[in-house]
Amino acid sequence: WKGHNSVPPEMWLLPNWFPFQPGRMWCHARMVYLPMGYLYGHRYVYRQAETDSVIASLRKELYPKYDNYNNIPWTKTRHWIAETDNYSPIPWVMKTLQNALARYEEWSIFQPFKQYVRQRGLEFCF
Repeated sequence: WKGHNSVPPEMWLLPNWFPFQPGRMWCHARMVYLPMGYLYGHRYVYRQAETDSVIASLRKELYPKYDNYNNIPWTKTRHWIAETDNYSPIPWVMKTLQNALARYEEWSIFQPFKQYVRQRGLEFCF
């Protein structure tokens, strides 16, 4: 999950008038954010990924520069977008906000607060 931009489920707990409340998003974005927030909050891991041939094939296709999947510098990949998929480049403001959310996830000073609200956010998503 280190290579994935934050999708905190606790964002659903924000009041509706708040600009970044997921309920204010376009309907399709909301329907992606809700399950992704749940998976992100639980840090779901597919237990058979190392032995699954489909996963091995996807890893080779998506990360051809790396011989070993475990050596990928995940924190550097969070803003990578294929040229063919980059219809609208991410503005620096969005990258800054995503980096701030990554610090919220990582820094120990936020952990007591995050653990408290994360559980409530997961309950909302479920």
